[in-house]
Amino acid sequence: MVLRVVWLSANIFGFEVLKEAISLKNIEIIAIFTLGKDSPTTMYDGIETKKWYTFGLPVYEVKNINDYVQEIKKLNVDFIIMCGWRQIIHQELLNTPFKGIIGFHPTLLPLGRGPAPIINTILEGYPESGVTMYYISEGLDDGDIIGQESFIVGYDDYASDIYKKIIQSGKKLIINYLPMLVEGDAPRIQQNAVNATYLPKRTIMDNKINLYEDSIELIYRKIRAFSKPYTGAYIVKDNKKIIIWNAEIGEII
Repeated sequence: MVLRVVWLSANIFGFEVLKEAISLKNIEIIAIFTLGKDSPTTMYDGIETKKWYTFGLPVYEVKNINDYVQEIKKLNVDFIIMCGWRQIIHQELLNTPFKGIIGFHPTLLPLGRGPAPIINTILEGYPESGVTMYYISEGLDDGDIIGQESFIVGYDDYASDIYKKIIQSGKKLIINYLPMLVEGDAPRIQQNAVNATYLPKRTIMDNKINLYEDSIELIYRKIRAFSKPYTGAYIVKDNKKIIIWNAEIGEII
């Protein structure tokens, strides 16, 4: 059996994981759907659109993926693999692939449902996180789990360090579970809603460092959490924004 797959992604994570997916037997990537230049959706970890063409596959540049249901239906795909996407998937698109839409969330679901998981992982001081491969559903990150990979969050890890760990975890999940999906024996574990936790939505005001109110620990977390690929933590001095990308906690002599 060969699985026909549409790859849906617009970021570095999805690009790197696709490299693993196309190397697997009995997986046929039919097309790549990514964000076009006219899309209003912002991807802080986005990748140049032209790079998707290097795989030698058909590439669709879209404004909103929900407007392409008919195009995807014509491709007769088993799965859509959504690997780095920030648009809500409507029910019509959820029902389009024969076997569903598979997504990735960089927490160990049902813990950490919701937005800005990398930023929140650092701001909340979580000692451990991971990536969950799961079936996309109508709810917020509440679909059945296929598999998970965990990793340690170091005290000095920046957002880019967590991002690298997420990429490695995503590759492992693809290698381990796509073959199982081909054979039809991949796990499908229902999430326990009782154990679910939800991450807070973050705004640009969360990036601001208040030197007179924020603790040293919180300032250090903000600098690490909002570092690249995000927009940076900052202070305001003489009506000017000063972005701080790196820091370390020292001792007062």
